[in-house]
Amino acid sequence: MDRPRPRPYWTMFVGPYGLYLLVFLVLPFANVALLSVYLHSPTKIAVAEFTSANYAKLFELYYANLFVRTLRLSVVVTLVCVVLGYPLAYLLARSTSRVMTLGLFLLIMPLMVSTVIRVFGWVVILGSEGLVNQALRLAGAADGVRLLYTEAAVILGLAQQSMPFMVLPIMAAIERIPPSLEEAAQNLGANWGQMFARTIVPLSMPGLVSGTLLVFSVSMSAFITPALMGGRRVRMVGQQIYEEVLTAYDWPGAASLTIVLVVLMLALVSLALWATGRRARLETARR
Repeated sequence: MDRPRPRPYWTMFVGPYGLYLLVFLVLPFANVALLSVYLHSPTKIAVAEFTSANYAKLFELYYANLFVRTLRLSVVVTLVCVVLGYPLAYLLARSTSRVMTLGLFLLIMPLMVSTVIRVFGWVVILGSEGLVNQALRLAGAADGVRLLYTEAAVILGLAQQSMPFMVLPIMAAIERIPPSLEEAAQNLGANWGQMFARTIVPLSMPGLVSGTLLVFSVSMSAFITPALMGGRRVRMVGQQIYEEVLTAYDWPGAASLTIVLVVLMLALVSLALWATGRRARLETARR
């Protein structure tokens, strides 16, 4: 008589996690998708009559510019975080434990403060009477330089908030690279730049990809920073969704924007993962 096979332990964890995803992600998202094809009503917010008007209006120039600006700013923020975060991640990964602990504390500490408070700090610094403008006046520079409500201000705020999401995955990937590989590459004649480009960067690529996807996703869905640092001049999709829900009470319109934003993010993230996997397979085949 055959004995029943014992269940693998991982099924004990997959079940509750699957239930959690179903209740808190799949069902709410399905509800949003259903709401996006309902008819908007000024008195009832939404009427259960199917319509494609909520998606048709997204082809207007205003919404097209909104998505293009959101995508462009998210890409720039991601590039800024890569350029500034990669050296910082390398230094932390190769530093002593005491310096690493202090660096991680300074890196993560801003996340313990509310996003609104952090953004308000930037408003105080970059405002017309802020610290930067006061310093420029004392230096005799042009009076009243506009720093707030510009794309540069939004990029600065988003990059500062997203930097930990870039540094931490890269640092974890570099920590797993033995320092002896760096010494071996330099002993074989490679200078520091060649060693870094041919050893550290390829081996830390999984962390770089993870950080890039995290920062890009956070930037695409941000709304507090564009609202306070970009104002009406630099609107992003997240800000538009927020205002359509709480100001215009156009919940079907906000739901259609949400669905398009999520689909766009999933498509870009899937494309990035596919390109990364293809590159890894090609490198493996060359070896």
